[in-house]
Amino acid sequence: MAMDTKPPASAATPTPRVKDRDKGIKIFSWPKMVYIYPSIFIALICAAWMYSLGGVIADPSKTPQQVTTKAPTGETVVTTTDLIPKLDRFRTPQNLLGVLFLSVLMFNLLVMALDFPRFELIGVILAILFALFFTLWLGAYFHWDLMKPIHALFESIYVVANAGFYFTFAILVFLLLLVVWATRWLDYWEVLPNEILHHHGPLSDLERFPTMNLKFDKEIPDVLEHALLGSGRLVLHIPNVEKALVMDNVLFINSKEEALKRLMSRLEVRITTDQEVGDTVG
Repeated sequence: MAMDTKPPASAATPTPRVKDRDKGIKIFSWPKMVYIYPSIFIALICAAWMYSLGGVIADPSKTPQQVTTKAPTGETVVTTTDLIPKLDRFRTPQNLLGVLFLSVLMFNLLVMALDFPRFELIGVILAILFALFFTLWLGAYFHWDLMKPIHALFESIYVVANAGFYFTFAILVFLLLLVVWATRWLDYWEVLPNEILHHHGPLSDLERFPTMNLKFDKEIPDVLEHALLGSGRLVLHIPNVEKALVMDNVLFINSKEEALKRLMSRLEVRITTDQEVGDTVG
């Protein structure tokens, strides 16, 4: 009569090793230079448009323009246009492209220079609307021709650049952004389930902080920066550490917040078996 025998313990199926289930969250504090990226796209659009226009940059109100056309017989005909008024000069494509590029660049520099909290931004918008309404009311009451100074302003504006300028600007700013992207590894944070690591310096100096009873806050100090790249500020409060850890200009901060919530909702505990220890020693 055959009897069932249990396999020896040594012949049991080995327990698979526990793989690293979560490699942590890397958090970078970016410089404000990253918010200039819209100017790159506008510069490329202006470069392509100026190239299609043939690179016309001469002032049409001072220099007659030569237009080359082909006659039905196939001959090339060169005609000279008359001088145009300065207000029509403002409406020329090359000038409107220059105004568009400078306007976007000014907006990017304004975002980089100042912080606009949500309530402050609302107050600025309301103040501008009130000033505009009050100016229109004064013009209607005193019968002022408000378009006259606006036309005078437009007549004085003629800003043009050739396609090479726009293209060179886009390339140089793009190279600077590449340098920023590469050097972000010189100073960044890594949040693990059991500890927080601060990597900084060219030789990757390391600081360690515990995550036990960790608290963190998310702040949006600038709504315009948040609109451009979803950026914000993370503040980590670690027990037994006097100062809070502040990380400014964290891009796509909402996704970082959700990842931190999932990571901090558990404390990683690993139980190492005798077999794993033996395999490691062997």
